[in-house]
Amino acid sequence: MALKIVDIITRSPAVIAAKEVRNGLVYKAFEYRGRAAGRAFADRLKAIDASRVCFTVAFNTPWVIDAVVKDWEMHPPGMTLAVVDNSTDQASREAIESICKVRGVPYLALPMRVEKHLSRSHGTAISWAYHNIVRHLEPELFGFIDHDCFPVVPFDIPARMEGKAVYGKLFLPGRNHIHQPKPTDRHWNLWAGFCFYRFSATVGRKLNFEPRLNMGLDTGGANWNVLYSHLDRANDVAIAVVRESPMTMAGAVGRHEIIEEAFFHVAGVSYPDRPSYHRRTTDHRKLIRDYVWNTYLGGTSGRVAQDF
Repeated sequence: MALKIVDIITRSPAVIAAKEVRNGLVYKAFEYRGRAAGRAFADRLKAIDASRVCFTVAFNTPWVIDAVVKDWEMHPPGMTLAVVDNSTDQASREAIESICKVRGVPYLALPMRVEKHLSRSHGTAISWAYHNIVRHLEPELFGFIDHDCFPVVPFDIPARMEGKAVYGKLFLPGRNHIHQPKPTDRHWNLWAGFCFYRFSATVGRKLNFEPRLNMGLDTGGANWNVLYSHLDRANDVAIAVVRESPMTMAGAVGRHEIIEEAFFHVAGVSYPDRPSYHRRTTDHRKLIRDYVWNTYLGGTSGRVAQDF
């Protein structure tokens, strides 16, 4: 009974609103840190004429950045790739920066911080990149892709966005245990691991990639009120086709995905210690890493990073 009362209180509109105000203040402090570095990074991207830019947020897993950068080189999807590093481990940051130097990919380390809520950590990192880099860069197109979402065949993202304001993987309510979808639900957002935008459609809007779990929306859900609710889904939005591709290795099942038959999304590589990934053993992570390199990148001999 006590737990039920606590649950009811934490879901109340007043508590949710208070948490949003608190999180907003914490984010603003984070956004301010490194602002000059973000603007300088935007200038670097301008210098290489990056008018169509895709950012991937690195998080404590160097081999994934090594693979996605190599895949991007082999199967370019029509956008410049840039890495913004949200890692909480200094050794990982150093390894990822070294990989980007070797591979010739623009790299920027975000201000170091620890955020216990993983979806919020990812969302605020993306928000930081938008407000401190994208708004100064003013590209034609920009987007965000998970660091473990690998382009495996040639694909043209700008062509897929022709005549559209946004493009990506659709996320609907009911994908988490907090919010049960209702027939009246009309909220949606683009999954923050595969979302792309026409910059002109975002001008004047304070994009916010934090989750809104009270609406059943994960990372990026706060953009429902800011952006998505103002779009006509039939005319302004291109929705990516996604299919599941489960795979069992070393006794663990990976709920992987294939997006547009062109991107292989590996599930949970950064979170081996989370309960939902408790069977992700060291052997399993090694097999996943080697599978990606052997299947899509011509063999493991081309790796720069050796972690798993």
